[in-house]
Amino acid sequence: MTTQLSFADAERLRRGWDVRQEPFLPHRHEAFAVLADVAVGRRALDLAGGTGSIASRLANAEVTVLDVDPVLLAIARAALGDRVSVVSADLGAPGWGAGREFDAVVAGTALHCFGPDRLRELYREVHDVLAPGGVFANADRMPEGTPAASGDGLAGWHEWWAEALAHPALAEAARDRVDGESADFYPPASWHVDALRAAGFGEVEVRWRRDDTAVVVARRMR
Repeated sequence: MTTQLSFADAERLRRGWDVRQEPFLPHRHEAFAVLADVAVGRRALDLAGGTGSIASRLANAEVTVLDVDPVLLAIARAALGDRVSVVSADLGAPGWGAGREFDAVVAGTALHCFGPDRLRELYREVHDVLAPGGVFANADRMPEGTPAASGDGLAGWHEWWAEALAHPALAEAARDRVDGESADFYPPASWHVDALRAAGFGEVEVRWRRDDTAVVVARRMR
């Protein structure tokens, strides 16, 4: 008999994920509030959404969490329930957005995993899944000078993963995990602005910044 992940355990793991992420993206809570304000419309996509940190803040009628990690998606599904749809897809390969259309796409603390060439392609793919007039927003570290230290969160990070992978309800998902490598690509916000304009977005701006953390917002023209 398959053990089901309870809401209480899923919510505890989801909140623990948020705590462990904070050292890697200072002011994360404020940045994600900006993403939630931007993501207006009937259909929203939380891109590389993990446990649903951003999706939990969205009040859209239809919210989709897309990620490649089955453990994170299982937590999002159990914690957020019918509030979201969960989709497994690999953003590292083209085709993840085939047949999908959204009014808003948001990403936070995620797209630095891709190097410059793949990220430029990904921005074009995001443009293609947006409806005319749709908006994309990305929150991440975007230092304009020498990056500030991101904090020491690795010990707590390993502890979180050890707890999640040991949970009996996540055993099947844990077996399906494939560890990937991050490019740790943290260009300045101006790089993102240029790449988004090259991808076809008509209105691009740095909507919010605090220290090295920034939110870049781009709109697909009608």
